[in-house]
Amino acid sequence: MITYESALERANAYLKDSDIPLQLTHEEECSAGWFFCYQSKEYLEIGSFSAQLAGNGPLLIDKETGELHVLGAVKPLEECLDQYVMSKLKR
Repeated sequence: MITYESALERANAYLKDSDIPLQLTHEEECSAGWFFCYQSKEYLEIGSFSAQLAGNGPLLIDKETGELHVLGAVKPLEECLDQYVMSKLKR
């Protein structure tokens, strides 16, 4: 089991690996762990729609394993989280 601080570090490390500067915009605990939403730093600072990310799903850090999973952006977040939990139960 990992802590919130470790999950936050993993999410930030993932974002730092990007070709463009990214920033966390929302984070929340859920039954599987923590999810983190993010956006381009340029969009957040100046509001230029051309800098806005599209199709980026939230990151999920599993609280039991510490694994990072990129969730989809097509389905609602709740549905993605439910699918992740169900897939873990089937393992």
